[in-house]
Amino acid sequence: MKLKGGRELDAFLSAYPVKMQRNVMRGALRAGAKVFQKSARQKVEKESGQTAKDIKIETDAKGGIPKARVKLKGPHAHVGYFLETGVTPHLIARTGAREGRVAVRKAAQGNGTIANRPMKIGGDFVSGIISHPGIRPHPFMRPALDEKQGEAIAAVGEYVRKRMQIDISTLPPLEIDED
Repeated sequence: MKLKGGRELDAFLSAYPVKMQRNVMRGALRAGAKVFQKSARQKVEKESGQTAKDIKIETDAKGGIPKARVKLKGPHAHVGYFLETGVTPHLIARTGAREGRVAVRKAAQGNGTIANRPMKIGGDFVSGIISHPGIRPHPFMRPALDEKQGEAIAAVGEYVRKRMQIDISTLPPLEIDED
């Protein structure tokens, strides 16, 4: 998938000072990313709503190239990754912070009393080695990207038009090339 018209837009903007070009494009990319962010927030499965709040936009212009990213960032970001991709069935045990497979091995070997401390899963307290059934994937980021490309490109063009105060017909058209 490629963006058609990007080079022409870059050539158009090159008539303006570099700092202005970067700032305008950074803002335009943020406007396009907001379209994806809004769609992903609507699509994510909500229990508390915190995962939806953790869908953030980051922009930068390192190396002179403006970029925007829609990403999961925050206290429940890990839940979003699990929802997007799913989780295979696995064993879990409580022995220490962030020990993963080591925790299960320690619990199986009977190392320490920490393995028997209860943990709360859902509304229940459990202890020892627990067999987690896994979860099916419930994608929300990728579908947002796939469905909202045209709308995001339109938002980019609209932002540039408003910020530069130009007639949109003078801007080169932006399109997605599916090839």
